[in-house]
Amino acid sequence: MTEYIQIPLITEKLFKQYSPVTSNTDITEFVPYICIAQELHIEPILGEPLMTELKQQITANSLTPENSDLILRTAPALSFYAVYQALPFHWATIVNKGITIRESDNSKGIDIKDLAQLRQWLKDDAGILVSQLIDFMCHCRANYPLWRPQNACCNEVINEGSAQKDFDSGFYFQKKKKGCC
Repeated sequence: MTEYIQIPLITEKLFKQYSPVTSNTDITEFVPYICIAQELHIEPILGEPLMTELKQQITANSLTPENSDLILRTAPALSFYAVYQALPFHWATIVNKGITIRESDNSKGIDIKDLAQLRQWLKDDAGILVSQLIDFMCHCRANYPLWRPQNACCNEVINEGSAQKDFDSGFYFQKKKKGCC
């Protein structure tokens, strides 16, 4: 049986640099969520071939300049998504007897509505950062031959690092080939 090892694309230093978490926060509880956010939100964008290359180069400590730049471009979106994924578990804790809300003697905790609003803001910001990442990938497409974006991800019109993208309704209709039933 092959062991599945998660390799985060970003370091704790990059996470601290780009996340909305304050610099004096102990980020060890956020670290597991980097890999979760990476798998859920970043891998679908970069695709398996490019992710495999990045992970291999990170493991071997041999990042190319282009891939190093890509990691830096990925760090903001990945950091925001990691906080987005972690936030509910920083608000409440699962223990043997149930779920408890974390409270502190020195501060007032937020309620579920505040948590939902904060998560929405994080998700919105992360979405913008992902759009910027895709724009970068479209603009520098020649540097990433393993990147195979979905159809119409990048139109040919690129204007100063910004790509015009077609509207994606979320529905996919497979086109019939000529001569097929």
